[in-house]
Amino acid sequence: MTALSTTTLTLTMPRLGETMEEGVIVGWLVEPGQQFRRGDAILELETDKTVVEYPALGDGRLDGTLVSAGDRVPVGAPIARVAVLSAGDWAAALPGGAETEASPKTANTTKPPSILAMPRLGETMEEGVIVGWLVGEGESYARGASILEIETDKTVAEVPALSDGRLLRILAQPGERIAVGTPIAEVEGEVEEEAATAPATKATAVPGAVPAAAAPVDSGADTPAPERRSDGRLRATPTARRMARQRGVALETLHGSGRRGRIERVDVERAAGSNGPAPADLRWLDTPAGRLAYAQAGSSGPVHLLVHGFAGDRTAWANLASGLARAGRRAVMPDLPGHGATAIEAADVDGLAAAVTALAESLPGPLVLVGHSLGAAAAVHAARRLGDRVARLVLLTPAGCGPKIGAEFVHGMAAAETTGEVSHLLRLLGPRGGQLSDAALAAVAREMGRGRLRTLARALATPDGRQRIDLLRPLAELAERIPVRAVFGLDDRIVSATDALNLPPRVAAHFLPTGHMPQWDAPREVAALIDEETPHG
Repeated sequence: MTALSTTTLTLTMPRLGETMEEGVIVGWLVEPGQQFRRGDAILELETDKTVVEYPALGDGRLDGTLVSAGDRVPVGAPIARVAVLSAGDWAAALPGGAETEASPKTANTTKPPSILAMPRLGETMEEGVIVGWLVGEGESYARGASILEIETDKTVAEVPALSDGRLLRILAQPGERIAVGTPIAEVEGEVEEEAATAPATKATAVPGAVPAAAAPVDSGADTPAPERRSDGRLRATPTARRMARQRGVALETLHGSGRRGRIERVDVERAAGSNGPAPADLRWLDTPAGRLAYAQAGSSGPVHLLVHGFAGDRTAWANLASGLARAGRRAVMPDLPGHGATAIEAADVDGLAAAVTALAESLPGPLVLVGHSLGAAAAVHAARRLGDRVARLVLLTPAGCGPKIGAEFVHGMAAAETTGEVSHLLRLLGPRGGQLSDAALAAVAREMGRGRLRTLARALATPDGRQRIDLLRPLAELAERIPVRAVFGLDDRIVSATDALNLPPRVAAHFLPTGHMPQWDAPREVAALIDEETPHG
């Protein structure tokens, strides 16, 4: 390309939807100085409705970036400089390009109705799959409301209404693969100009096409492991990345069913629906009490042993474990006795601590031991047994530091048998507690319905919420020889943040604006606190 004449252009934040006003740079997929071809993904963007890889509109080279990952950028603001072979290919992406924004038309309130066509969500998009309609026939909607969800080869996006209107008739059903510009619905209200003049013909389904959520997945051992890009990032569709963040699934623990091991949406749905990674990704440790299941993110670096709380499992650490792995750490996440895939049962904290101790002794040390809620109690007792194998101890919303605990959650989860019970109880954990999919809720309800946690619940708290475990004395002993810090959520409805007032003087207390699951609500902040080495002495 260097021997050819090029034109230098300034790329701006694209408008990926009619109501989009700004976007967040998730990451650059091309480095400055690196060449790209038409259709190659240059960067990943996040809006309030989707995460999408932005493709190159023509061959070129990235000369320099003007914004960084995490920056929130208004539509039309400069984001990069590129050298391109043909400026004409990029006309739609340049300021003033007539194709970058569809001009709203006056609402057509008379017959015939407006025709909503399959929109072009990217310059290289040629077809899309209807994931589902978010508005029913005959229902009215407001401007900016999502009408339907569409899946392309690069993303899943919600299509917003250009004006107030009403959905009159659906012409394309979920699962149908539709060419761009083909009618998909009749509506009252504004639509894109080319859609308004399109003939009202029925969209045709491609034989064999199925909704992405229902696509069959081969769960056999021959499924390829996810391939990484040249920059070390896992190969995963933007849809899979977004869904993994929403459902708390660590991409590193999944096998990709897509081309060259790429992680697809259905891989994440399978993991979330089964309450964890595919069994092929589990590891097992033989202990005197039985086999202990655990998962791992990252293969080298300092070991961080992450111990989940009551009624949780290894997947509670998904986001945090992914961050630690990207930072060069090795995160190990067991299913405690009585939880998840581990068949061992435990009647009290000592049983949990014995399992944590056995796993820790099988790992290279010294390690960082992290415990959440009831898992914090197990971590404290394990740390006393492990001696100098523990470099530091981090407790997240720890049980056992005050007189009261949320008995409604503890005894409610132990006795839950239906998705409705589980759904209401999980909302007590914080804002993300109510965001699990129906499949994930059903999996949790099935697990709770086995009754494995009822004895452990009685060992943790009385029916009226009095705690039956006390960590303050062992914490005081541990804090004399290793750094210990505790993190509390200011909006925690299970463990009160005021329990921090009871901590021994040498235990550092930190407060975050989260609920009971700071590793869900603030994974970056928690990762920083876990990884920060505090001088001790």
